[in-house]
Amino acid sequence: MKVRHVGAKALVVTAVVSMALLGMSGIASAKKHHHPGGSSGGGGTGGPPPTMTVQIDPNPLVETAQSLVSAVIQVETSPSFAGDAVTISSSQLQAACQGILFFSLQDGGTPASPRTSINFITAILDDDGNATVLVTATPCAPGPSVVEADLTVAPFSTAIGTLNASPPQVTPTGVFGYPATSGTVTNGEVETGDTAASGNSDVYAIFYVEADAVYAEQQVEISSAQLEGRCYGGWGWESFLNEISGTGVNTGPRITSTLDDDGNAVFLFLGTSCAAGPSQVIADVLAGSHPTYTTTFNINAPAPTI
Repeated sequence: MKVRHVGAKALVVTAVVSMALLGMSGIASAKKHHHPGGSSGGGGTGGPPPTMTVQIDPNPLVETAQSLVSAVIQVETSPSFAGDAVTISSSQLQAACQGILFFSLQDGGTPASPRTSINFITAILDDDGNATVLVTATPCAPGPSVVEADLTVAPFSTAIGTLNASPPQVTPTGVFGYPATSGTVTNGEVETGDTAASGNSDVYAIFYVEADAVYAEQQVEISSAQLEGRCYGGWGWESFLNEISGTGVNTGPRITSTLDDDGNAVFLFLGTSCAAGPSQVIADVLAGSHPTYTTTFNINAPAPTI
């Protein structure tokens, strides 16, 4: 993906690439996270239901590629807030990391050239009261960081979630897609955007590939003809070491990344005008016995989630 605000992109990517060139020493790892839902703000046990929540996936996460944090942030409100702007930020994550970059398909962003913003981003809630963005940050100290979402118009509601970044560790093998839940929907991501301002059935996803540590510093590729084919308006993969985008199903080279010292890598996917349904995602290690991992990533049509 070609990214605007080149200085911000460089802040995140240069650290990853430079450490890779230095032998990837001290690189952190990712792990598998199965959980019923992300962290949410608002409403306690026995209290009234929240009017806005912040869901973070995966949560907890384990840093990859030189203490890199990668997550999907979903803000979910009532449809009564459709069209309102919400600002997403985390001063604690800023303090824990040297650089934070948000990605969005709104405001002219495309899968090939998403809109990016340093430290915070403002998004427009769709007709169902939802907005989704991606966040990356590096290098980051492990620990919890509060993520805040603030409506910029009356009633000026605020919701918080906690992004929990764990230190490096070897993890079970496989490929895992996030978000796995969206509010009350537990079988995959709910697309966001159904207006000119809020987007067009957009998909924001992160895939963690987790191989045996014996494959550290080897290449891994990821592909999904089904997921790419669902996104009629275009799609893009990002590995921070490589990028591929297009419309329709990719017929060229597949995107690759370098497995870290624990055998793990992370990929970002952005798609627009995407059809709902399941898609098989395939990851192949390009070394040794060439292990292959698969998962099914589910897309749900835009819908209220709170």
